[in-house]
Amino acid sequence: MLRPYQTKAIDLMRTSIAEGKKRLILCSPTGSGKTVMFTFMVARALEKGKQAIIFTDRVELLKQSNGALDLFGIRPTLIEASKTRLDVSGNCFIAMAQTFSRRKDATEYTDLLNRMDLVIIDEAHKQTFNPLLPYINPNAVVIGATATPLRRGNQECLSKFYQVLHNPVQVRELIDQGFLSKPVTYGMPINLSGIRMKGNDYDTQQMAIMYSKRKVFDGVVQNYNKYCRSKKAILFASNIASSKEVCNALQIAGHNARHVDGDMRKQERASVLDWFKHTPDAILCNCDLMTTGFDEPSIEVVILYRATASLPLFMQMVGRGSRVTPTKREFTILDFGNNVNHHKLWEVNREWSLKKKRKRKSDGVGAVKNCYACDALIPVAVMVCPHCKHEHERKPQ
Repeated sequence: MLRPYQTKAIDLMRTSIAEGKKRLILCSPTGSGKTVMFTFMVARALEKGKQAIIFTDRVELLKQSNGALDLFGIRPTLIEASKTRLDVSGNCFIAMAQTFSRRKDATEYTDLLNRMDLVIIDEAHKQTFNPLLPYINPNAVVIGATATPLRRGNQECLSKFYQVLHNPVQVRELIDQGFLSKPVTYGMPINLSGIRMKGNDYDTQQMAIMYSKRKVFDGVVQNYNKYCRSKKAILFASNIASSKEVCNALQIAGHNARHVDGDMRKQERASVLDWFKHTPDAILCNCDLMTTGFDEPSIEVVILYRATASLPLFMQMVGRGSRVTPTKREFTILDFGNNVNHHKLWEVNREWSLKKKRKRKSDGVGAVKNCYACDALIPVAVMVCPHCKHEHERKPQ
């Protein structure tokens, strides 16, 4: 059932636990099956008579985790905000981080958390889980699962909460092994010099206004037509108004596009997502709603109609198109925010650490170039385009 790299990850964690390390980060790319890996650990713990809890921060992820647990024959108790009475009779639980954080001082909640032998933190790079960690039994094993264990600025360092990080596989390895699709990236340069920072990322409202004034949505239509016409696409905009605007431009151009956002009624949103799932040429425009907890393998194109200074967000957005299917081994990235120049190509090998990384002096200048023949972005040092096989001449020294 487990893939070789998943077995490797579990063996690494078991070795660390045997050495007395009880706070671990499981770092593995989007699409690598982190849920399967930590569910396997949960299943083995339950077999030994231990108790476990999985924390998430979104309803979609809660449901996703529940589905993975079903594969291992586990029937967890869901701890939800809508339930006034806490059922503590089981041996495996799934909880929203926000629900527990609001009630962490209640005796029944602290008692439950204190008796757990294994605690899983899904999307552990997020600060949402920080308030919970001091309440966990110090003898419990805590596994934080994330594709991007990165914190910056005033965010609390992961090394404050975790002892060791295991990164058993890279995106490039998963592509080479056939577990992830190969990306073909096209970048459309845009001047972001007038966009201020708000917190650790660009001001999304200011970005949306600038994109609208410069009619960047026209570039989306033109490049979608040029590189990936009629393919199923997901588009990430900086805010709801920007998503609706580019969606309207795509519809006027004759494309099958719809917008979805978190302000929609649940039934309406579900209807749009069902349409997207069953429509081959659908283009789904959204704002941050589908970055995590959304798994639609048939996505063939990821359109970044925004810039982000956040590497985790960049990786999560692009990762929506990386799933493989019997008919899909490649996907397209259209970057309208200089994201590849800032973060490098999505598929490059990355070194992760529990400590914060200093901002690189080279940030904003990615080592990529356009292929003269097919226009795809490729590493500067590459002399033969991996997509069209065009041979590039070396410049004289």
